[in-house]
Amino acid sequence: MTRHSSLIPIVAALLLSSTCLAGSAPSAAPPSPRALWQRIARLMHEPGSILPGSRIDQPGSRPVDAYTIDRADPASRQAILHAGGIVHLHRYPSGALLIKENFSRPGRMTGVTAMLKIPGYDASDRNWLMASYAPNGHVLAYGKVATCIGCHALVRRQDFVYAPPPTQLLPVAFIEAFFPGQKVTAIYRKLIAAHPANVVH
Repeated sequence: MTRHSSLIPIVAALLLSSTCLAGSAPSAAPPSPRALWQRIARLMHEPGSILPGSRIDQPGSRPVDAYTIDRADPASRQAILHAGGIVHLHRYPSGALLIKENFSRPGRMTGVTAMLKIPGYDASDRNWLMASYAPNGHVLAYGKVATCIGCHALVRRQDFVYAPPPTQLLPVAFIEAFFPGQKVTAIYRKLIAAHPANVVH
């Protein structure tokens, strides 16, 4: 077992022992998967929705998401800009919606993942609802998705939100442990080699 893959049990322990730091905000009901997809579809076509620090067809880590586009709702973009970047933002506003469009190659979408902040939804994990959809909107995962939370817990201080590459990068061993059988792309490996200080541990 490598030093990086040993992070998995540590992340699991963090998830089990975490406590709510956000106070006792009133709970809100989560939207249905279909209703959230409708919001996502609107955001994907909204001018100026690109996440600060991101760009069209930025490199992803695996062949299934070799190219990605990160987007955020207006309140989240404003909060990021006000904080001076994703790495400096420690709490996203209630209702924040962030999405990642995944492509195997430019123009060929493989899916969309999303994070929606709902007051009182999942206090131990900062009230994020996680979701994954096929390109046609068919829901693949929805709710308190352990694999999503487990990966995003590495940037708990940033309210579970990663900055786009190369600002933040995941170790190869960590990616391979979370996605068995999936290879890390050559481009992503080159980014890690070029920006070793940006690898999240």
